[in-house]
Amino acid sequence: MKQMCYIFTVFLLTLNLQAQINVSEYVGKYGDWMPNGNALITELELLSNGTFKLRTTDNAYPQTFKNYTNKGNWILKDGEVILNPNLKRRQPIVNIIENQIGLKDSIELKVNHYIEVYENEKFIKRKKTEFELLTLYFNKKRKYKHLTREWWKERSCAWAPRIRNRVNLDSTNTFKIAKKHIERIGIYTYGFTDFIELKIENKNSDYYEIDVVLPIDKERMPRNKKVIIKGNRAYFYEIKGKVKSH
Repeated sequence: MKQMCYIFTVFLLTLNLQAQINVSEYVGKYGDWMPNGNALITELELLSNGTFKLRTTDNAYPQTFKNYTNKGNWILKDGEVILNPNLKRRQPIVNIIENQIGLKDSIELKVNHYIEVYENEKFIKRKKTEFELLTLYFNKKRKYKHLTREWWKERSCAWAPRIRNRVNLDSTNTFKIAKKHIERIGIYTYGFTDFIELKIENKNSDYYEIDVVLPIDKERMPRNKKVIIKGNRAYFYEIKGKVKSH
């Protein structure tokens, strides 16, 4: 029995040592581009005590190019670094109201956009906001409309593609499309990782009011955020909700 206990203890110590060695391989500073030792946009420093320092753009509104700096805890799991694994991700909420208002050859839509602000894990306020760009598709993703504002510049970068099927909204946030049979509507905007799809209940509805609620942390800290480390590079950005390395 004593021999078995000794073997089991050595086994646990070996696993613990191996884990420490694996973690130590990831300790260091990473960035998107570091010509002078400082990253241009995103910089992540993983410390040996299990904490991190992160400087990156606004994770809810990246088009603003505002930077936020955060600290937190990190772990290593299955070869992936996870920032603040104890914090559950905040998910956008989308609801729809259907109605019949007697339109003959068109369908009217209205989009309301709200943000819920949290600070230090406490709810602070909910307020209605004017979104800059929001995409809706009807039944299929190729049947889409980009909802935006007349003042919104569609090309912040010279190489950015021109926005097709653009609809400029006024303060009422309403617009019309030709009458069609709609089975589902997909919604995507800043702060989303992918489209959220809603099923239509009444095929005869000719008015839809969509509420979009985006919960954000005032500090913009990462929440259960995966980072893939390869060599001296860290892959942080998500495409359709998943981090991909190149």
